[in-house]
Amino acid sequence: MKGQRFSKVSVVIPVYQTEAYLRECMESVLAQDYNNLEIILVDDGSPDRCPSLCDWYAEKNSQVRVIHQENQGLGAARNAGLKETKGDFVLFLDSDDLLSQQNTIRTLAGTAVRENADIVTGNFRRFQGKRYGAVNRHHLQGGNYTKTADFRFRGFLTEGHLIMDCGKLYRKDFLLQNHLWCKRQIHMEDKLRNMMCCVCEPVYAFVDDCVYLYRITEGSITSQYRRNIEVLERDWIRVSVYLYRYLKEHRKLEQFGDLLAFHIFCGIFTIGRQNLKTGRKKGKEAAKILKRYGENNLVHCTIQALAKGKYLKEVRAPVWRILLQGASVLFCMRLYRLVAWGIFLLQGLGTERKESRIRNSGDSAK
Repeated sequence: MKGQRFSKVSVVIPVYQTEAYLRECMESVLAQDYNNLEIILVDDGSPDRCPSLCDWYAEKNSQVRVIHQENQGLGAARNAGLKETKGDFVLFLDSDDLLSQQNTIRTLAGTAVRENADIVTGNFRRFQGKRYGAVNRHHLQGGNYTKTADFRFRGFLTEGHLIMDCGKLYRKDFLLQNHLWCKRQIHMEDKLRNMMCCVCEPVYAFVDDCVYLYRITEGSITSQYRRNIEVLERDWIRVSVYLYRYLKEHRKLEQFGDLLAFHIFCGIFTIGRQNLKTGRKKGKEAAKILKRYGENNLVHCTIQALAKGKYLKEVRAPVWRILLQGASVLFCMRLYRLVAWGIFLLQGLGTERKESRIRNSGDSAK
């Protein structure tokens, strides 16, 4: 019976060029009041002193193991760590981030066992130096609600807490039995993996505590990636196509088509907003990029379905139903400049700030 036996938690930490932060990250894990855990450091070919730091931690602490590999990217590093885990549960942690409290793992693991959960999610905060942002609260519910389109809409769009690997506790058997590996060499690999997790219908559980601290760093890879609009657009479509094929292969396109639709719609706002943030000519250049995005057949067909109101009945918030359908109608009418200016105006409204607070909390965010 799931949850009857509990052995240990495996903490998987990919490491690459985080020499300045690795010690603080490790201290937050080693300080946990939950002793039945292992820590797997995956040195992804880091060119700084991180490899020797990883070995030093392994020599000093029997809970720590190290994997050294050539640089293959974040997703491949998480996969390598997952393959070596021996625990019942897996927690992914980036090597420049922190666990927020000493009881974080105990809280997550206790909830997983008590709720027989496959995925446990908590709240998080962003920080830069000594400055900490407010706690981002998910306001999500467990139980039958997790089977609804509104849950998927909030979890992957407005609340966004289901998107990321970090800050979640996963039941290892759930990941392995469903072959839920990160896709290599693709941005948003964590969002793709978690959308695939959702399709496999896990038991979700949620805690109200802040469990994770995301460090905001200047000049990060993610920041540079967001400024490259063409790459952002390309990878957004790549994730959409992969998810579409995954749903078709598992015969769940009808059941989870809303998940694909919400992702594709989110691409309109993310691509348009990032273009406006790069300092390009407002409106005109964004409209050109949105036009190119809309010329993709999968994007076109999906936005057409949203324009007709498909997938929207279960979205509880009326303002979001109106926004999604209205923007989709304008997009289908090829009024791209109007859509671009709508995105620009929404940047100053609470609905847009709420929608973007996780994925795009400033260009300097990780």
